[in-house]
Amino acid sequence: VTTDRGSRTPLDALRIAYRRGLLRVAALDITADDPLAAMPRVGQALAELAEAALEAGLVIAREEYGPGHEQCRLAIIGMGKTGGGELNYVSDVDVIFVAEPAPGVDEETALRVGTALASATMRACSAHTPEGSLWPVDAALRPEGKQGPLVRTVQSHRAYYERWAKTWEFQALLK
Repeated sequence: VTTDRGSRTPLDALRIAYRRGLLRVAALDITADDPLAAMPRVGQALAELAEAALEAGLVIAREEYGPGHEQCRLAIIGMGKTGGGELNYVSDVDVIFVAEPAPGVDEETALRVGTALASATMRACSAHTPEGSLWPVDAALRPEGKQGPLVRTVQSHRAYYERWAKTWEFQALLK
């Protein structure tokens, strides 16, 4: 919560930093001699900016969670245009979350912590604050879509892809 005009919440600071980065990308985009030739570079820069925002969102999530967040190692994997470095200005950000227990931590605990961190990371990016919002984080490309768990271990992902994955799911992984 903002306590006075001089202080901002971490979510507001994330939005301000993101917009500054977005303005830099847009400035390069609109001043390009050949806008079509600049498109791949712009898409890559937007994807890198989204990656940085997700990393910052995870830092915020870990701070919110407090002690115990270190029980889980969480990876956020960019899918689709995000993972392919082809993001555009109005894209949502497609991700898959993978968690592994820290040494000495059981899998159930790591998945519980990982799910809390993944959910908070998604909120950090998509929630509306006085400084606006960034973009929706879409985790629907995960195994079993919205019906499946938000966070899985590497082994769980592997088992899913070996047994049940459809062709389009493998194609999504290629990005």
